[in-house]
Amino acid sequence: MRRATVILVFLILVSSAGAATIHGSKKADRLQSAFNGTDRVNCGAGVDLAAADLGDKVSGCELVARRLSVDLYKNSDSQHESAVEPDSFSFGSTVVSAFQVGRRENGAAANIGTAVSTDAGRTWRRAYLPGTTVNATPPGPEVGASDPSVAYDAVHGSWLVSTLAIERNSSHIYIARSTDGRSWSAPVDAAVGPILDKEWVACDNGATSPYRGRCYLAYSDDDKNITVSQFSTDGGATWSPPLRAAAILVGTQPVIRPDGTLVVVAGDYRGEEALAGSMVALRSTDGAATFTRIVVSDLQAASNDPMRAISLPSADVDSNGTIYAVWHDCRFRASCARNDMVLATSADGTTWTPPVRIPLAATGSATSFFIPGLAADPSRPGHLSLVYAYFHAGSKTLGVGVAQTRDGKSWNLRRLDPQAMPTNWLPHAEGGRMVGDYFSVSYTADRIVPVFALARAPVNGRLREGIFAASLPALR
Repeated sequence: MRRATVILVFLILVSSAGAATIHGSKKADRLQSAFNGTDRVNCGAGVDLAAADLGDKVSGCELVARRLSVDLYKNSDSQHESAVEPDSFSFGSTVVSAFQVGRRENGAAANIGTAVSTDAGRTWRRAYLPGTTVNATPPGPEVGASDPSVAYDAVHGSWLVSTLAIERNSSHIYIARSTDGRSWSAPVDAAVGPILDKEWVACDNGATSPYRGRCYLAYSDDDKNITVSQFSTDGGATWSPPLRAAAILVGTQPVIRPDGTLVVVAGDYRGEEALAGSMVALRSTDGAATFTRIVVSDLQAASNDPMRAISLPSADVDSNGTIYAVWHDCRFRASCARNDMVLATSADGTTWTPPVRIPLAATGSATSFFIPGLAADPSRPGHLSLVYAYFHAGSKTLGVGVAQTRDGKSWNLRRLDPQAMPTNWLPHAEGGRMVGDYFSVSYTADRIVPVFALARAPVNGRLREGIFAASLPALR
């Protein structure tokens, strides 16, 4: 990944009760004060990046990533302190994010945390979903929460967070509702089955859509080997019966065009490692009563070992109705040795362009890219932002970046991690070390707000890994 040479300076002038004052230098600095009490961070000259807690006092830094998550839980089967897999959604200047807190090695987490910003990602308030882990206190090994996603129903003024809740012999998809993104209702039990997975929620806010005010829920039913769709017309309070939309797909991403057409992008994988198969779109023009299956592209992915990083798609739609889908793919690398981010587009959800490589690094780079979160600018068609993780094969460390484009060809890159992260700073999960199966980014009030995971070195065997958010200007 291209980046400027930087100098890290940690100059501690005052230290009491875990607090410190950290000064930058006259050059570009990457400063880390998160997980360290209430600190003061003073950046100097140069283009600086600071990762800080919500209560830290930060001045003079061009980019600040604030930690949204705090792991309050004590259950013995979670890896504390950890938080992974954020989603987010924006409406006006409000951004709501949700994420797993207290990740367990054998799947799911102690609970789902949330955070809300009403000033385009500059300041945040955090909360936790009630009832998601069936009110287990503390949550035990038979109850876990996973796969959070966020949507907003503008017609009913309702924020929605969907969660996959896993019990010993069953799983549920819960929908929590809020009018302000801070206080959450007890969850609505939208679906139940032996093995549900990878749900996603989206709402139709289109001014001219015949289905305006309808919210859609899509997920995999591994027991029946199908992809399922449901909808709500009352702000998520009640949901339609489950409908078989297709044979089983993974990582459903529903997006809605301005004319009300629903397109669900997902992966159709071959083999347990999901390194080959197809990206698929399910298209509905009748409010999710029927679906047509379309192949977007074949999939060729390299292993991201030692990371857990499945080639799941991230999708969005702009105000013109153009649909964008991104996933990681190795077709542009010699011998398919490493992964790039690739982008495919469609004007209607039926005909798709061949995937093109997003130029985050040279094709000969030893860096592999994965875990995309994509957003389309709602006011500037063709403008996109992408948050992603990258792995250095040489140093075996993880990083996080964000990219923006006006045309899908030329991309402006920005690093989001203040320090490269060795994988042993991250929690274990089935399939490798984990920061999440997805990240997220949102457009709000002429800014973009990426939400992602960062980590510091563990202390006394306790992890220091959490969910962070930054706010930076959108390309004009």
